[in-house]
Amino acid sequence: MSNYEIYLLTGVFLLLLSVLTGFSAVTNRRPVVFALVMFVMGGFALYSASTQSAGGNMAADIPVAVFKLYATIMN
Repeated sequence: MSNYEIYLLTGVFLLLLSVLTGFSAVTNRRPVVFALVMFVMGGFALYSASTQSAGGNMAADIPVAVFKLYATIMN
């Protein structure tokens, strides 16, 4: 797997986790600081991914990277 795919998967995972953590924090009336920190880290990972690829980030690259990660783990 290339650095682009690693950064892309990390960024998408952190952004999804930050949204879930943010909803949980809001509904339980807790501070959302942890969700904001994860959101910034995910954004930085996606920015790093866009600097690794000449064409920038493409939404179609996410499933390809997930399948490559799955294939790497299973082999």
